[in-house]
Amino acid sequence: MRGAKTFLIGVLLAAVLLAAVPVTAGAASSSTEMRRKLLSLTNSARRNNGLRALTLNWRLSRDALAHSRRMAERHTVYHTSNLYRLVKRWRPSTWGENVGMAGTVRRVHRAFMRSSGHRSNILRGGFSHVGIGVTKSGGRIWATVMFYGG
Repeated sequence: MRGAKTFLIGVLLAAVLLAAVPVTAGAASSSTEMRRKLLSLTNSARRNNGLRALTLNWRLSRDALAHSRRMAERHTVYHTSNLYRLVKRWRPSTWGENVGMAGTVRRVHRAFMRSSGHRSNILRGGFSHVGIGVTKSGGRIWATVMFYGG
């Protein structure tokens, strides 16, 4: 009897884990697609202003995503308190950050472009790399864009 219970528990556990895989994969894919969209919009704005495209830094994007998730959990938008610590390994001479929240990725980008400080970061010629983290929570898109260059 004990062997049958162990087997049944194992089968149930495996079924639960398999059922969770599509949800996890879908969430990651969604975050990746939103990141790609925001990078595309950002680089399009830069090209339209005679600037070269930013290169995506995957390691920094993980930090940006973690910050976006924290903002979503706290239901508030705020800047990273330790941005330099996150970018210093690449020895930048300049760095900056945009954070925001809106209903869609396009609206986040539009809000950035309508804000002089955020627009300045997007169009700063000294920036060459970017980390982008985007998550969806509560029907909102939460975004963190970390820039550096030099």
